[in-house]
Amino acid sequence: MRCASCGSRSAADARFCGQCGAALPGSERAGQVAGADVGLSDPATGDRRIVTALFADLVDYVRMLAEHDPEVVRARVTAALATMSDVISGLGGTREKFIGDAVFAVFGWPRAHDDDAARAAIAALAIRDRLQDLGDGSEPLEVRTGIATGEVVASGRRPAIHGDLGLTGEAITTAARIQSLARPGEILIDEATLRAARGRLATEPAGSVILRGQSVAVELHRVRGEAGIGPWVLHRTAASGALVGRTSEVAILVEAIERCRRTGTGSTVIVVGEAGVGKSRLLAELEPVAMDHGFRWTWTENVSYGRGEPYRYARLFAQTMADEQGVDSGTLVRRLVFTDETDPATIRRYGGAIAAIARDASFSGWEAEATDMPTDPTEIAATLSDVAAGYLERILSTTGPRVVVIDDLHWQDPSSVGLIELIVEATGRYPLVVFAGTRSGDLPAWVDRPNVACITLRGLEAPETAQLATLVARAAVDAAGARHIHERTGGNPLFVSETVRAFLEDGTMALRDGRVGMVGTVDSHVPVTLRAILGARIDALDPAAREAVGVASVIGIRFRAATLADLLDEPPAPDVLERLADAAIILQVGDGEWRFAHALIHDAAYAGLLASRRRVLHSRLADRLEGRGGGAPIEQIAAHRAAAGDAARALPLLREAARSALTMGAATEAAAFWTRAADLAAPIDPDAAAADRQAAETARVQAAERG
Repeated sequence: MRCASCGSRSAADARFCGQCGAALPGSERAGQVAGADVGLSDPATGDRRIVTALFADLVDYVRMLAEHDPEVVRARVTAALATMSDVISGLGGTREKFIGDAVFAVFGWPRAHDDDAARAAIAALAIRDRLQDLGDGSEPLEVRTGIATGEVVASGRRPAIHGDLGLTGEAITTAARIQSLARPGEILIDEATLRAARGRLATEPAGSVILRGQSVAVELHRVRGEAGIGPWVLHRTAASGALVGRTSEVAILVEAIERCRRTGTGSTVIVVGEAGVGKSRLLAELEPVAMDHGFRWTWTENVSYGRGEPYRYARLFAQTMADEQGVDSGTLVRRLVFTDETDPATIRRYGGAIAAIARDASFSGWEAEATDMPTDPTEIAATLSDVAAGYLERILSTTGPRVVVIDDLHWQDPSSVGLIELIVEATGRYPLVVFAGTRSGDLPAWVDRPNVACITLRGLEAPETAQLATLVARAAVDAAGARHIHERTGGNPLFVSETVRAFLEDGTMALRDGRVGMVGTVDSHVPVTLRAILGARIDALDPAAREAVGVASVIGIRFRAATLADLLDEPPAPDVLERLADAAIILQVGDGEWRFAHALIHDAAYAGLLASRRRVLHSRLADRLEGRGGGAPIEQIAAHRAAAGDAARALPLLREAARSALTMGAATEAAAFWTRAADLAAPIDPDAAAADRQAAETARVQAAERG
């Protein structure tokens, strides 16, 4: 029988693991301890992850009880909590529990999205608005909300006993305490949430406060609403300043505009790449080019949490066109689709379709006609397609040359697919250029049409990474620092920018002799914004692939398939590594040998493992390396023993590795081994730890003397 906690094998009749002491599955005692009979999640199956926690508390609950019949209050509170729960689940959050008249929810568990922070804040805005509708006219319901983002330990992917998710982490208590500071109707978020939202929110500073039980001040921000497309695009495209690299890609996009101006008909260019690789930044670079050539510029986008909203993109497109004309979308649709020759039957048939495309606009005079909308889904879709076709034909024939950007195409809502296809088709008849940005994966069917070009955007080359790092740091980054940043990020512009900022903030990089360089030890820390993005990529994998990538991260940046198979609880599926390669998580570098696409993916996967799981895997890997009979470098075994927390076996190996490095003239490496030994020895043998630190300092002095 194999232990679910540490992976060690025990006798078939054993109740507890002889290696780690955990209760073994299948025994009566194990069911009592692990909560198997009551649905309690096994902590060993959990992980560490970035979540955004939301606490929303109804205002004046106690006063309402004092002033109103309890039955009435209960009905109102029940309706309010149900509304809050619906909003949270609709935006991909998980409601953990009701606490009296409050709700606690998390975004990022059990499935992470790379915009969980924005989803949580948008949920808070929707809750505030919808609770107003539940008021009785004289006393609207109000709510105060606190939101915080950070790492938690989650005990499995299913709710534990009584629906408790078993989440533990500072972000949860921070959100609760921020909520207690909010005024009625106020939504307060912490700095980590603001950063993780990456420009999606319109906020204002709300001061700094030291929360109860914490020693460091938390910067608070008041959420006023969503940022809107203009500010959001500005944030996404201007964060790194001038566009770096992408010369050939820009040339392709410029040529599409110039060809359209010459011929009077356009084309479509779709830009494909992973999150953060700079698709939006590249497309935004073309706005001044288009304007200089006499083209109107229309930026539209899709959002992940809008995929379930019927006709979301279609309504956005209609509203964007109306804003350009300075009218509401209903008026513009009426002006474009209906003429003096339009017969009454068509007017009645189209009425409901107009409401579906722009239901939030003013439709005075159309309410009666909208009731004639057919109920058959096929007929409704056909009617909407007719309306959209007429709308596009008239707006494109009357407003001149235009570039339409469709950003984040991978998040298009299914109802709007037909409209987007109509827009792409229209490039063959009108002076219209379509630029679309999408992530790697399944591409739309129209990508194979003759007038559609596809650009695959990859990470920046090393010199371009150095240039971008210099722009972010606002000072020249030295060669060693630039090389490290490139290796760590794979040249992904977002990853480069966030990593440089994080290194500058924590002191890993600093200005020295007029240049920015590495001055601290680089650990596996990944900024929260990137943990969210990379965590979402890992969460999207199937369970077998997630398990494989987590175990592989313990082996290192590079790993062999055979080593991975030894460490997994059971042999991996035959194609699991190929699936990880298809997802751009790993790359094959030799026969049976693989490596992570870049260090940040490795570090995010490693950070997602429970510390107890990491220690067990490091110990098993060290056992395997020692079993080679001297074939493994001593520093590898020492590193894994130390990571396993096995001081007794790690300390002699670390000191031997340090002495060996010193004999080869590698004083810097020797200092690192002795420092690791000192840290490990400090709790158990302070005198030995002091000697290790002295040896490390001596080695550092030798390294400095050698230049």
